Amino acid sequence: MPAINHPTISSNEIVRPTLVEVDLNRLAENFKAIREHVSPSKVMPILKANAYGHGLVRTAQLMESLRADYIGVAVLEEGILLRQNGIRMPILILGGILGNQVPGFLKHDLSITASSIDKLCQVDEIAAQLGVKAKVHLKIDTGMERIGVHYYNAESFLESALKCKSVIIEGIYSHFANADLTDLGDARKQLERFHEVLCFFEKHSLPPPPMRHMANSPAILQLPEAYFDIVRPGILLYGVYPSAQIAHTIRVRPALSWKSRVVYFKVILPGHSVGYGS
Repeated sequence: MPAINHPTISSNEIVRPTLVEVDLNRLAENFKAIREHVSPSKVMPILKANAYGHGLVRTAQLMESLRADYIGVAVLEEGILLRQNGIRMPILILGGILGNQVPGFLKHDLSITASSIDKLCQVDEIAAQLGVKAKVHLKIDTGMERIGVHYYNAESFLESALKCKSVIIEGIYSHFANADLTDLGDARKQLERFHEVLCFFEKHSLPPPPMRHMANSPAILQLPEAYFDIVRPGILLYGVYPSAQIAHTIRVRPALSWKSRVVYFKVILPGHSVGYGS
């Protein structure tokens, strides 16, 4: 297929009447406010979905300049794009994986979410074949009911992880389903389950993985006991509170704004329809 040649457009030309403007200074202020609030815990900004529409690469460059500890994205392609654009900081892919993707993770030094014993063993086998070590975070399902090993099956999962010779267990994590509510009963139950899973390491006289993490944006605001080693701010990083009723314990401001110019004005007579089917 021939390459597509796009016209060169000067920065002075307004291509469309509507645009999105991202205030990088405000984004930096939000990050700093979160980091200060959760200290000494570290911060993993979540940049999935094109950094929530704010621009994946530019946001990652900003986070790297601010010395964020880690970056979290959803899929392999996002991680590869960041590596191709010079981002060298650690990157965790939060989503599920396919076996044929594992070499891509290893090639680009991306950390893998292992969400089952089978996936973990598959990663270990492929890494061994390639003669490298795979960086892995173990995903525990404490109530979200998406990817991850159920907390009540976690012991066999962790035992399997200890047997893997070509895997480095960088972290273990879970995710809150509804920490944005005023009633935090369910969230606290999830947190309790995660603590129970972590008892495995003490029980076997082993140090826990260096990165234990569970706190998303609402938990950062409402559940400081869930900070562990590192927190994962998503929507909060971009200046949006997760829900109307949530406590605003950190001051953030929206970094994104929509701007538009009126392109046409028209008076329509009463009773007239507009557009198709009129």
